[in-house]
Formats: sequence, C-alpha cells, structure tokens
Amino acid sequence: MKTHVKEKPYSCPDCGKRFINESYIQIHQRIHTGERPFLCSQCGRGFHTASSLKLHEMQHSDERPFPFPCTFCEKRFRPYHCTICLKSFSRHWHLKTHLEAMHSEVVAGFVRKKFPCSDCDKSCNSAAELRDHQRTHTGERPYQCSFCDKRFALSGTLVRHERLHTGITPYHCSDCGKTFAQQWTLTTHMRTHTGEKPYSCTQCDKSFVAPGELRRHTRIHTGEKPYTCADCGRHFSLGHQKVHTGEKPFSCPDCGKSFAHSGAMNRHRLTHTGERPYRCSVCDRSFNQSGRLREHEKIHCGEKFDCPECDKSFTRASSLKNHFRLHTGERPYGCDVCGRGFSRSQSLRLHKRKHDGRET
Repeated sequence: MKTHVKEKPYSCPDCGKRFINESYIQIHQRIHTGERPFLCSQCGRGFHTASSLKLHEMQHSDERPFPFPCTFCEKRFRPYHCTICLKSFSRHWHLKTHLEAMHSEVVAGFVRKKFPCSDCDKSCNSAAELRDHQRTHTGERPYQCSFCDKRFALSGTLVRHERLHTGITPYHCSDCGKTFAQQWTLTTHMRTHTGEKPYSCTQCDKSFVAPGELRRHTRIHTGEKPYTCADCGRHFSLGHQKVHTGEKPFSCPDCGKSFAHSGAMNRHRLTHTGERPYRCSVCDRSFNQSGRLREHEKIHCGEKFDCPECDKSFTRASSLKNHFRLHTGERPYGCDVCGRGFSRSQSLRLHKRKHDGRET
C-alpha cells in the first residue's frame, strides 16, 4: 500500500531523504559512509548495491546491457525506443522521463510536472533532477571516489571520475579505433575526422569543435577573468591555484609523472604510444595534440593573432597569451622555494635550476 499512497515514514538521519521501507535506508546510507560491500571478482571495484555490481560485471563478460542483436552485424541495441525522436534507452523509466521532459506537448496523457527549487527560480522536470540541483545550494557531495578522497554531487560525475583510476574507456571511435572515457570526448574527437566546428565566435570568424574552446576564446575579446586566486587575490582567465598548491593528482600509469590536470596527463601519454591522431589536411603532417595541429595549420592560411594593447601580431594564440602578460603584469608561475613569479613556465623551470645547483 505504501507504494501506491507514496507514504515514506523512514528518513535518513544524515540528509533527511525519506523512504517507504527501512531496508532502503540501509542501502542509501552507504552513500554517506562510503561502504561498498559488493566487490567485483574481476577487478576488485566495490559497489553500494548488488544490482550496480551486476551491471558493472557485464563489462567483463560477453553479456551486454543491449540485449537485441542485429541479424546482419555484431552490433546490439537498447530495448526501449522513443517513437518521436528515435532515441534509445536501456531502461523503461529512462524512456518515460525522456518523454515527459522532451515530448510532453505531443504525447497524449502527459502533463509535464514542474519541481520548483525553494532557493532560486529554477524549475526541474523531476524530483531526482531537483535533488541534484539543490546540491549546488547546499554544497552536499554524497558520492565519494573509492580510489581517492574526492567527493561529488552527482553519481554520474563520480562514474566518469573513477574511470581516471580504472582506465576504463568504453567509447570507441569507429574511424581510428581510439577509445575514450566519456561520450562527449568521443563526440568532440570525431570532429577531427569530419572537420566539423559547430561553435562559432560572434566577435570574429573563428569556429571551434567544443564549447569550452569557444568560451576560452571569447575571453580574448571580453577581457573576462572569472577566476580569483584565494592565495594571491589576482584574477585569471583560467584557474591557476594549483600553481600555488603544487597539487598534481593525475599520475601517468606508464612512467609515474604527475600532472595538475587530467587533460595534460592524457596528452602526455601519447608520448609513450607514439600516437599522432591529428593530421594536417594540407601537408599530411601529424600531431599528438589537436591544439598543435591548429597552430600548424595557421602556417598554411597565414592567420595572425593581434595584440589589443600594441601593434604586435603572432601566428600562435599561445604566443599572444605569453606576450599579453607583459601588459597585464601577470606572473602565474610561482617558485615554490623563494616565491618569485614568472610570466612563462619555461622561465620558472630555468630559474629553479639555480636552487637545484644545475645552473649552466
């Protein structure tokens, strides 16, 4: 009866979330305690529930969460399909949520219910979406990584983060075979094959393969510096606090070298494999980073980056960025021995040789 009347008499003492059954609280509280009693016999990874373990174990077996095989090839498909936009889902309730959120105007019987946030004017399409959103106000991070002490507000963010530790890369490029930990990185990578650049700057004629690249580029026009450093009080267009803390949480599994950002580690790993997936369409030269390919292509097109403060021009955006610090006085690279700041990372490395006794 509780299922039908939606009575939820049992509440979690840690976060207040309510449940219809006391046993559900015991499972839910593992999110707060970090307990993961269900261990994978193949890789040792732990899970809060037996069902989560069962889904994970499909990655190690021939079984897949796409139970319908094509009669002509080896591809398998999800069982639940949206008849309006043809999107597919692995669970029925995922399809139901999709229909309510995206097609309520055209699906008979659906009236999209809104779940308003009590702290701001945002409305969500489901109670679960509202709970996730409210964590932006409360700062709650109930999902802890089983490999390190990082915590996350969303379970999906935790899953993507843990792939940094496990090395699981489930998304495959059909053109070159390269694998990725996240769907969006595969989508962005595919544009290196198609040449698609869907994100265009409204200030100039440049286009980009990813929205983050467009946002960073736009700051050249606006002068926006949204990141304030808590240590030195300066404002930056990119986060630089790891310069002060020296934090480098991402280690290369091949040589042990540490990096402040996961992207830098992934780029570094290409030096071990020798892979150069980014090829110039004009001269056939290849590169291990998309940014280096873009800078190289400017040699063919003659593109210049103009300094807004003086009449200097540069063939590379990175050269303009380094030059512009002469005008702003920004010195983001600090020596952890004497505190002296430098505008370029190369200058800091040369300076550190004085402390190491390696000055030439």
